[in-house]
Amino acid sequence: MEVRSRSEHAERADRRIVRLVRRREQYPILRVRKNIYNLTDVELNDLRHAYEGLYRISQQSLNDERGYQWISGVHGFPPPVYCQHGNLNFPTWHRAYIYEFELRLQDQVPSVTLPYWDWTSEKTAQEGIPKAFSDETYVDLDSGETKPNPLYSAFSQVTGTNTTRDPGPLDEFAILQQQVAFAQGRPTYGDYSPALENPHGGLHVWVGGDMGQVPFAAYDPIFWVHHCNVDRLWYEWQEVHGNATVPDAVLQFICAPFTYRGEQTLDTESFGYTYAESESHARMDEAKRPAGATPEAVLPETMQFDLNVIERDLASARLEFHLLHKTERSYQIRVYCDSGDGSYDASSGHRGNRGYANTLYLFGHGPCGGGDRHCEITEQSWFDLRPPHHLEPFNTYLDVTGAVKEAIARDSGQVTLSFVVLDEKGKQVPASVIEFDTVSLVTYK
Repeated sequence: MEVRSRSEHAERADRRIVRLVRRREQYPILRVRKNIYNLTDVELNDLRHAYEGLYRISQQSLNDERGYQWISGVHGFPPPVYCQHGNLNFPTWHRAYIYEFELRLQDQVPSVTLPYWDWTSEKTAQEGIPKAFSDETYVDLDSGETKPNPLYSAFSQVTGTNTTRDPGPLDEFAILQQQVAFAQGRPTYGDYSPALENPHGGLHVWVGGDMGQVPFAAYDPIFWVHHCNVDRLWYEWQEVHGNATVPDAVLQFICAPFTYRGEQTLDTESFGYTYAESESHARMDEAKRPAGATPEAVLPETMQFDLNVIERDLASARLEFHLLHKTERSYQIRVYCDSGDGSYDASSGHRGNRGYANTLYLFGHGPCGGGDRHCEITEQSWFDLRPPHHLEPFNTYLDVTGAVKEAIARDSGQVTLSFVVLDEKGKQVPASVIEFDTVSLVTYK
């Protein structure tokens, strides 16, 4: 039974990867909402700065719609109460709501995406509220100061005091896990929405304090990562069951005070985001020199990147290349995982090599076959409906699940990726022959 379950998880992750790659063709810059437990120190620091920015706006004016007090008040008090509970607009309205909150965070720190708190995880069952939200203070990585943690508590214009919590016993999470599992298996949207809303409410009650009642809940900073997880669960349900059973009344409902109709909320990628367990980025100009590389080398023969991977229990891992340039000649990029000494080279094969992850083949476009400036890429106007230039940089990916799992088993702290570039004859060439903007290692449960 356990083997079947793990296989289903892997197949579901594979389907999501294929779908996401197709969606990236339409939405090249797709933000990833990550597990709160898997944020890097810098990402968590930035998230705190974004919250602090919203607090500062509200300190100047409670009615400023860019600030924390205004967006929190939309959910409950002060009236009118806009939130949708106890009806089938619950998933759609809250998706629009937390999207609007995320946009406000990004007004403060553009790189921030709203993380989710997976309160169905074993980590939560053992520890309760994540430390990111339970620590009363934090050390700001930018200034070195010890400051009040903006994720611990926030001022509420309704009560006139800072928010508080009163968590329940940890054994209640077993009930919430069972309820979520039941909800995720419901075949129709009409069955799913109330089944999901029940454990959602259970988490509110478990946290207690301001989170325990609708009028005050959104003032607690943890509200947003809780609802981000609810949105993730709906996203995963959609991946399996689709949207065919969503009633027309839900599709046409206006998610006031915002202008989105329910049907506009069905596709998270149209809002510019998706979900993954973790994502680690590295830019091409951040490549390390392997051991023994000469200072005169423009780029190392072997291109290396250090990527943090925290989650051990993953079903799938994908290495994404963003804005990869097309090449005149054909090349292969052999990807190896977990070698920090630069020992990989043209002789490093894949059979029996536990570090080998996968190979990306670049099919060369050949010399220019046209006249002057035929192959020069020019920016198209927004109203230009022609296909993009044939040499336009593109996004692609490789499945690296096996090698990443091996690397995590050996060292759960960090994964190093090494790229060895070979020409069509199998001869190793300098890594400078390939060019891309960023590589991302994305993991899924």
